[in-house]
Amino acid sequence: MSSIKFAVFTDLHHDVIPDGLERLNSFITRAREAEVDFIIELGDFCHPCHKNEELLSIFNDFEKPHHHVIGNHDTDLYTKKDVLNWLGMEHSYYSFECGNIKFIVLDAAFIRYGNEFEVYHKRNYEVADGIYPSIPDFELIWLQREISESLLPIVIFSHHSLENSFRKRGVSNREEVQSIINQATANGKKILLCVNGHDHTDSIEKINKTYYFTLNAISYKWFGPEFEHFCYSSEIHEKYPSLKDIVLHSEPLSAIISIDEQYNIEIQGMEGGYQKITPKELGITGPWDGRIISPNVSSMWLLFE
Repeated sequence: MSSIKFAVFTDLHHDVIPDGLERLNSFITRAREAEVDFIIELGDFCHPCHKNEELLSIFNDFEKPHHHVIGNHDTDLYTKKDVLNWLGMEHSYYSFECGNIKFIVLDAAFIRYGNEFEVYHKRNYEVADGIYPSIPDFELIWLQREISESLLPIVIFSHHSLENSFRKRGVSNREEVQSIINQATANGKKILLCVNGHDHTDSIEKINKTYYFTLNAISYKWFGPEFEHFCYSSEIHEKYPSLKDIVLHSEPLSAIISIDEQYNIEIQGMEGGYQKITPKELGITGPWDGRIISPNVSSMWLLFE
């Protein structure tokens, strides 16, 4: 096979930051310069509404294939069907091929009540007593079939982590997903990499033969109202009221990921910093949401065994 290369970012949260268009344009420029085979965003992109059509056009006008993953905040004010229609997607979980690699996109934005699953939308997880986030049984069956029927090596994308065990950050039934992956690799399948967003941090773990990569957010790290701060003009804070609860990254973080003929993976990350104020200046020095706080995407070389 020939090597393939793709560009990926996550968690733009365009509606809560003042420079979302600039960050997306910087990502598109980086993807073009790297001559990637496709681009993908891993969710929490923006609200699916008329005022954000310019943002969507910038992404969709990229001359190579472009793909979306639905995040939990994409449906904060809308139904999942609204988001799918706006993005031009038929399904929230799906697969596609590029070169000699199969890519699988998962959707964990479901709430589990016993054996039933409810689609997350309009912040219903905030009043629910179910288990969230969860991948439904029917999607796990589909995932198992997609893997078993594929003759190609596989990369899996999701918004929520398939590895993070901290509180409710990762997929609640991640061990079931890992079991499907581990059993498949034991049977000779090549599941190279799982990539997620959501945590707004930079992390890599290896479970069995598969790497689990949490991609840092293109935009910011959230800390909440107990750390509120006002570093921008009153007009900007009035327009973006959540800005006082977050620390913006100075760089639009993203990754260029290449997979060579031997299935080794190169992640070209980015060194970054913070705008206006740092977490340390707010008194935050330790891990957050089970991850080390960092304004970077690590560059690394991952060898396939």
